[in-house]
Formats: sequence, structure tokens, C-alpha cells
Amino acid sequence: MSVSRLGRFAACAAAAGALAAGCAPPNDPLAYTRNEFARTDTYSRAYPKTPERVCEAGKRSLLSQGYTLADAGARSLEGHKQFQSGDNYKEITFHLVCEPDHTGTNQSIAFVNAVESTFALKKTNNSASVGVGLLGSVSMPFTSSDDSMVKTGSETIASGDFYSRFFALLEQYMPSASPAAQGDATPPSPKAPEGPTKAP
Repeated sequence: MSVSRLGRFAACAAAAGALAAGCAPPNDPLAYTRNEFARTDTYSRAYPKTPERVCEAGKRSLLSQGYTLADAGARSLEGHKQFQSGDNYKEITFHLVCEPDHTGTNQSIAFVNAVESTFALKKTNNSASVGVGLLGSVSMPFTSSDDSMVKTGSETIASGDFYSRFFALLEQYMPSASPAAQGDATPPSPKAPEGPTKAP
């Protein structure tokens, strides 16, 4: 083997070893490099309402857009919505968590997160086996096809415009005035005593 061919073989072997060791290609940045942990308002908004009222408005917002709710609590919920384009299927999983503000006032922060997953239809052919006397089982060309959905990708939606549209809709479903709490309602004023009734 020539020296040049040996050099190319060594380079290929080194590259294969790097890939086997889990090294990512230089043009494929690792996920954590895109996570800066900087302050942002993309995934959260503050509201002068209780967490329960904010999540209730979020629930109505998702339902109005065709989402199905898989887990809806007083302060958190999860919604799902499916899309189809040919043989490709997509699903958005939307999470909303409502927490009280750390200041202790009647304020809340709504945290949102949406993940888009991609699925593809996979066909699996199963050949049928038939027993033939002493010959044992023989595979025949009669096949049955089992279709299944295979998840091919998943990524958190990072579009600020996507979440801004959700927050704008949530605010439309937010009650403008809070009802008086139980026991805080102002009692009705007592009626003034009526004077004596005059005889006709």
C-alpha cells in the first residue's frame, strides 16, 4: 500500500473513531450552546391576576384554537394539536404553568413552552409461513402490512412571535374585573323605616 493511501486510510480511521466516540461534526453545534440562560420575555408574561385566573384564561385560549387538553390543573395544563402534510405528521405539545409572583402581591407569572414533534408513517411487511408436511414451514409471498407512526424529530419552538400571539389571545380571555371575595362583599344598606300609614 502506498504512503498516500496509508495516510488517507489513517485519516478515515481517525474520523470514524471520533464519530464512534460521540464527537459532533463541526457544523452541528451541540444543543447546550444554544441555551444561554439569559433574561427573556419569550416564554413568560406577568399579569395582575391570581395564577388560577391566568391558567383558566390560557385553557380557554388553547381550546379555542383546537387543542385537546391532556392534563389541566388549577395552575398548569398541557395541550396537544395535530397537523398533517402528505405522509408527514406534526404535533405541538403546549405547556402552561402559572405561578404567583415572588413579591407576594396578587400578581402571577405565566410560563409557556411548546414542543413540535414530527412523525412519519412506517410500513412493516410480515411474510406468512405455511407448514408443508415433512418439509417444515415454508415462507410464502403472502404479506400483510402493519402501519405505525414513528417519531422522527422533536424540538422546542423558540419563535417569539408564536408565543406573543398566544399571550395576546390569553389576555382577551382574561376577566377584566375580579369578583369580590367571599365575605368581602359590601352588605346592602338597611331600608329606612317606613312611617305610619295614614288612615284613608
